Amino acid sequence: MSKDHKFHILLIEDEADVRESYLDMLDFFGYQVTPAANGKEGLELLTSKEFDVVITDLNMPVMNGMELLKRMRELQILTEVIVITGFATIENAISAMKQGAFDYITKPVSVDHLRIVLNKCIQKIASSRENKILRDANEELKELNDLKNKFITITNHEMRTPIAVLKGYLDLMAMVLEGSDNQELNEFMQIVQVTMDELNIIVDNMHDLSQTRLISSQSEPLPFPVNELLLELEKEMKLLFEQRNIRLRVLLTEKNLTVRGHRLLVKRAIRELMQNALKFTKEGGSTEVILKEIALRKEWLIMVRDTGIGIPLDKIEFIFDPFYEVQDSMHHSTSRTEFMGGGIGVGLSLVKEIIKAHNWELAVESHPGIGSTFTLIVPSPDIP
Repeated sequence: MSKDHKFHILLIEDEADVRESYLDMLDFFGYQVTPAANGKEGLELLTSKEFDVVITDLNMPVMNGMELLKRMRELQILTEVIVITGFATIENAISAMKQGAFDYITKPVSVDHLRIVLNKCIQKIASSRENKILRDANEELKELNDLKNKFITITNHEMRTPIAVLKGYLDLMAMVLEGSDNQELNEFMQIVQVTMDELNIIVDNMHDLSQTRLISSQSEPLPFPVNELLLELEKEMKLLFEQRNIRLRVLLTEKNLTVRGHRLLVKRAIRELMQNALKFTKEGGSTEVILKEIALRKEWLIMVRDTGIGIPLDKIEFIFDPFYEVQDSMHHSTSRTEFMGGGIGVGLSLVKEIIKAHNWELAVESHPGIGSTFTLIVPSPDIP
């Protein structure tokens, strides 16, 4: 609701002098007011115009306030109603509230009482409208999220078959050309094969994003040693870092950490963080993978720290969104190892999903031009 919204009140009162005094009060408060002489006239206005609040006397000729409430309910007119009654007929006002009225005011009407009741009513209306906006926004987000998931699943399914066929024929062509002296043709074939491998990786990432929750919910978590997993990752990725002249160090504690979880998923999450460090660190930089125990907090930290380009503060909240990339997509280039090489923006989304599935936490600290640290916070396991 706009802050400049001027609430429109329908005032129903049969006595002209009393009605005029109410109009002066409401005008003084800054409301837009439309008067009506009885319930019938007020009901006709309600069916033709929109009002925020109805203020109505209960005792009127032609159609009284109780009959008006009944007719509004039958017509499903949901406008809030404040009734006015005398001290001797408060029972009628209470009956009106049981019929759906918001509150009542007694005659003679006090300016302060009218202001208080109106403010309460308007706060309720504003809150209801804001809640509706939030519900609508959440429903729209849910629809967009469902559409995104459907897109990932369908695209992944539809792309895997033609890619498998193309890759099969490309491998056959490579076998036919093996030993050929046509250097240019061999070079073309190598470019096509590398590109096909990159496309295959993209489809695999999309598949992983759509399957991560399914795998974590359907497979049983088992104990595995984290120290061993980190050394395994160091061995597998060391050559990639050396090719970019980036120093990779894995720093472990003497105490071994064993956690209960999905080993392949956890390995994938840490590999994605290391891959991210590799892509966004310039030649000559360094990346450290650190395992650290915080005994006082009963936590373990698995940290991936780089000396890369860093992430702007206003971008950090978005980096785990699917398909989001910090760099301008107009300058996108797909690569798993080249500096600033992009993907389809699902790597960190996978990390987030995997960490969430294990009930761990993920923290990010980054400074542009200095580097970034991604930290997995793992509760100290209670494994016999």
